[in-house]
Amino acid sequence: MGYIVGVDGGGTKTTAVVTDATGAVIGLGRGGAGNYQTIGLDNATDAIASAIVGAIQEAASTGGIAPADLDNELIIVLGLAGADRPRDKANLQKALMAKLPAKPRYLVIENDARIALAGATGGKPGVVLIAGTGSIALGIDEQGQTIRCGGWGPILGDEGSGYAMGKAALIAVMRDYDGRGPSTTLKTRILAHLGITSPEELVHLVYQGPLQRPEIAKLTELVLEEAANGDEVSQAIVLQGAQELVELITAVVSRLGWQNMPALIAGIGGLMQPGNLLWDRIQTLLAESCPLSRMIPPLLPPHLGAVLLGRNHLAQGIPLEDFVNNLGEATLI
Repeated sequence: MGYIVGVDGGGTKTTAVVTDATGAVIGLGRGGAGNYQTIGLDNATDAIASAIVGAIQEAASTGGIAPADLDNELIIVLGLAGADRPRDKANLQKALMAKLPAKPRYLVIENDARIALAGATGGKPGVVLIAGTGSIALGIDEQGQTIRCGGWGPILGDEGSGYAMGKAALIAVMRDYDGRGPSTTLKTRILAHLGITSPEELVHLVYQGPLQRPEIAKLTELVLEEAANGDEVSQAIVLQGAQELVELITAVVSRLGWQNMPALIAGIGGLMQPGNLLWDRIQTLLAESCPLSRMIPPLLPPHLGAVLLGRNHLAQGIPLEDFVNNLGEATLI
């Protein structure tokens, strides 16, 4: 029959699902961060393997499937942040194969944006913008041409990401404290959130390790809240983030030749919530740079997008529309 395991491994967490050949979800597992560029190969593959094992165990208990029966029956598709180059994929594949509970028939490693796009559009052409801990835009046209923009990590890129805006918030707090910048309510909010009494304590938290990239990215939630409450510094940070993200979208749309065509732009990630200030700012800016395009929420989450890509490796299966509908009816997501 064949089973598909779809995995979304990002900078903060990893999610894995198991489906049967019809797209029915029968198991879910979770793990820690899956980006080996930032946490190392062993830590990343441990998190990925843990999520897969958890999904298979749940499938075994709910679907009556013995893990031993899954040898050569699994199609595993992983969408991983930081897994773009052949060397990355070879290193990950070798390390993962030693940690999996069953031998897969196929093990396919994709960039996390690729599975996000498949899920967001149900396998149709379009553009996906991911804005979470990092940021990236990726588009695919009707001929399968793939265009990527961004996603180069916190030093070389990730503009408009949660980390970039969280870092901007910390800098704004220090500028306020120094008297070099405008007063901002972020100072009170961030100090309370971190349980400290002075901005000077941020130095230890940032440089001695407790405040890592995922924790800094999470501060963007406070930025969005304070921006909505009228804090001008927070509003400027959100606007700058929106401008950076729209640049990613516009570059992809332009390179695909879609400037004068309607294009679906799916926004996903922790920051991309329809109706929040960042989403609204992006829509406004996008209307100026790509007036025929429109922002949509994703049809399916990225881990189910990975399952959709895994469907391509089934010897036979139900029609794509039925498969997508079954994925959309999943309760274990």
